[in-house]
Amino acid sequence: MKNYFLLFIFFLFCKTAFTQEKNNKDIFTTTIRYHYGVVMPHHKSISYLINDQISAVELNMGYIPSNEKNWAKLYKQPEVGLGLYHGSLGNNKVLGNVTAIFPYINFPLSRGNKWEVNTQLGIGLGYTKKHFDPVRNYTNLAIGTKFNAFFKLIAQGSYSINSKWGINAGLGFNHISNGAISAPNKGLNILTSNFGVKYYWNEKSRKSFTPAVIEEKLPNEFVLIWGNGIKQASEKDHHKYYTSSLTGNYSFGINAKQKIGFGIDLFYNKAANRGKWDFEPETDFENRFSQAIFISHDLVIEKFSIIANIGVYTYYKTEPEKPIYTRLGIRYILNKHLITSLSLKAHMGKADYIEWGIGYRIKKDKSEK
Repeated sequence: MKNYFLLFIFFLFCKTAFTQEKNNKDIFTTTIRYHYGVVMPHHKSISYLINDQISAVELNMGYIPSNEKNWAKLYKQPEVGLGLYHGSLGNNKVLGNVTAIFPYINFPLSRGNKWEVNTQLGIGLGYTKKHFDPVRNYTNLAIGTKFNAFFKLIAQGSYSINSKWGINAGLGFNHISNGAISAPNKGLNILTSNFGVKYYWNEKSRKSFTPAVIEEKLPNEFVLIWGNGIKQASEKDHHKYYTSSLTGNYSFGINAKQKIGFGIDLFYNKAANRGKWDFEPETDFENRFSQAIFISHDLVIEKFSIIANIGVYTYYKTEPEKPIYTRLGIRYILNKHLITSLSLKAHMGKADYIEWGIGYRIKKDKSEK
């Protein structure tokens, strides 16, 4: 891991040097941040486990794109990059530490001559050695696998000391879980305060941050996505069960950044009514299906979209865990019609499963009115 990370730094440094000659409006950065905080227990078993505070260090390698790029202009030149996080989890003996790598984006909320307020969103992969084991670590009911999804959100303020150095401070939220791929999976929610320093590899100029207003709306579109996933029903049942979804979603462009819409989900869940000691009787095929309707919101960043859905089950034979579900994820446009997606489906904050899928999109062109 260390060698790969050093190689990445070398690559990014070489790219920085080359890009400075080609386009000196791109700004490359390195940020080191220290976190101190607490685990927020959401279950009695988590409260029982936690016996220490959280401390962590974070390294961000990023760049602020030129204002000549349309998407950068639209989002006031956000910083995008790759982050590395390493920290404790509140109980060194049972939970150990987590090391995570994640892409991130900093959305500027307000900006002055030397100061800025922004939010950082990051989603990636976390590794922890001390996960649940029925013999060696049976009290760890929070994390059931070595590799887990890692989600982070930071609200922070920053101040530029000069054109090369800056400082920042804020509050952060981290979530770690495996999306019910393996049980147990109660997950961990972490709240931290943080302080950091930032270095600009090429001098930052406030002239590069030119405000821009784009009035054009995103086109309306229809997408059909086939999602797939696996889940474990309970700690007692070690089988992995197939889950799937077929999603139809029509969305309306409300401005140059966002879409809102509605849709229908058809779910297939082989784990329905499973997880008892004898694992019998197996649910009939037709009882594994459910149908739901949802409303959607898309935040579009070039070819990526951050999606958020909330839905309600309208037809089922096997009663779902909760009547309402949520879906949070990302989509990426491969070409004119094909898209890929990765999302987490959950019931009232409890992960149901991680789904990855491929889909087909039909976009209404601007000329079609």
